[in-house]
Amino acid sequence: MVELDDNQSVRSGNSSLCLGDDDRRYLEALKDRDHVVTKNTKHPLGLFSVVAFILQQVIGTGIFRTPWTAMHATQSVGLTLLFWLFGALTAVAGTVIYIDFGLTIPRHNIDGQEEPVVRNGGDLNYVNYLLKRPRFFVLSFYAINYIFLASSAANALSFGDDIIGDQGTNRGALKDAAARGLAVLAVTFPCFLHAFTRRGGILLNNVVVVVKVAILCTFPIMAICVLAGVVDSNHAQRNLSPTNSFSGARSDIDSYTQGILAVLYAYSGYNQANYVLCEIDRPRKSFKRGIIIAVGLICVLYMFVNLSYMVVVSKEQQLNAGDIALEFLINVIGHKHAQRLLAAFTTTSSLGNIIGMTFTASKVKQEIAKEGVVPFAKFFGENRTLFGRRRFRNKAHRPEPTPLGALFLHWLFAVILILLTWPARPASAYRILVNLYVYLTDVVPSFIMAIGMLYLRFFTRWSTKSLVPSWLSILAAFVYALANGFPLVAVWIPPTHTSGDVYDLIPGFPWYMTGTLSWILLGCGVLYWWCFRFVLPRVGARKGKEFVVEREPVFRMQDGERVQWHEIVLHSWVVKSEPEKRQGYVRDDL
Repeated sequence: MVELDDNQSVRSGNSSLCLGDDDRRYLEALKDRDHVVTKNTKHPLGLFSVVAFILQQVIGTGIFRTPWTAMHATQSVGLTLLFWLFGALTAVAGTVIYIDFGLTIPRHNIDGQEEPVVRNGGDLNYVNYLLKRPRFFVLSFYAINYIFLASSAANALSFGDDIIGDQGTNRGALKDAAARGLAVLAVTFPCFLHAFTRRGGILLNNVVVVVKVAILCTFPIMAICVLAGVVDSNHAQRNLSPTNSFSGARSDIDSYTQGILAVLYAYSGYNQANYVLCEIDRPRKSFKRGIIIAVGLICVLYMFVNLSYMVVVSKEQQLNAGDIALEFLINVIGHKHAQRLLAAFTTTSSLGNIIGMTFTASKVKQEIAKEGVVPFAKFFGENRTLFGRRRFRNKAHRPEPTPLGALFLHWLFAVILILLTWPARPASAYRILVNLYVYLTDVVPSFIMAIGMLYLRFFTRWSTKSLVPSWLSILAAFVYALANGFPLVAVWIPPTHTSGDVYDLIPGFPWYMTGTLSWILLGCGVLYWWCFRFVLPRVGARKGKEFVVEREPVFRMQDGERVQWHEIVLHSWVVKSEPEKRQGYVRDDL
């Protein structure tokens, strides 16, 4: 099989072509079932929306649930705070890596000069750039795992669980089923919203983000009130003194692995803007500013929230209670309203996370479909109007086409995961899906990208392509490789004790479940690639043929930046030979 690699070989075409010719070819390709066509939006994301989508994905339920996991993993206030600081440093390092990759690849040969032009897809593009061989290998295993796991199912289960309540009691199976029913509704609403109105989904996302940031700001404010003596629950001296903060710390690697995975999940999501780079107005400027602002705000908020927990909640309470955030609210406002207030906080965070992830993940799934490695690529890879264009005779009122097929794919696998995890309680299912998501869609690609960046910096002329200083990129890559390499290996280290808190994180399931299920899914991705690469070419009319993906990007200049205006992708099975590469056409903004 042969895939045309446009990362380095797309050439500019005949500059005499008028815009009408481009539009004509675009419309013709829309009608051809072998072509997948995408067009850039007329209403790109501004700087605030870029920041909002990053904040929306990062600020989920992790900041409320992960502190308990981290504390039980370390048994130490000081080490717990160091874990959160390490997570912040990892997020900063990851930001540098994603800026470096996002603004440097894909690369196109335009008018004899190699230029980077941003593309949707994020990690899919970067890992595929680093691992070009075997052909379609990265695309296949990444597609399987991303489509299966990046589906908002975990946060939807958390949403349903918080609405029903009584998580800490032995509630009946009927309430668990009701929580799963609410989880299905939680993934259905954002999918329908983004399918019906692109701008409406973005507006709602921005509004919810403001609410979520305000929620996080209330924790430091309440902690300051406690320090001022408004409420008699000041444990700052006891928790944060040098003599007590590191007392009783665990020393087993397996506990630290669970804690680091949980903290990395709480910080994960800062790569969301990379998934939708083509959707951003002036992407080379807005993307860089947006991700720096968002990650800086997240790091500050997360550290202050965790310090607030340490001020208000004693170490004994944190170890004996099932929810540190709940204990914080109980100590400040009392039992009467604490449970309901925390439920409001977590459900808002979960629903907002689902809204944001649905938008960005659908764009990645579109890019996966455009690569041709999934069935019905045209349906999943193109934008459509939900109720058809004929219902809107007035063009001014006609909604913008949305990734309808990709949104359906997102919804379908979210529902499948919610149902597949039925044997587990919703809270346990949430933790299972979180661990799998972190390991397969964060840790594995991030480790590959970090090692790949070190290779590019030391063994290629990457500095001539990248705008990021070499020393900063190398330092970030080392930190990022360490942060993601540790849980990649340490997840297989068996527990050194059989009873204890950290192994009751997922009650009733063995310690090796995360690693085992992760590698089973990776194996499924390899099997899918093997079938796509070696079995399909031997079946039916495909015998003796190879799968070819030909890309025809069309560029424009907007505000001094070259952007991809639309792209025509042809999928075909041809007799084995080296096909001619199609040309990309460069058009100035009229």
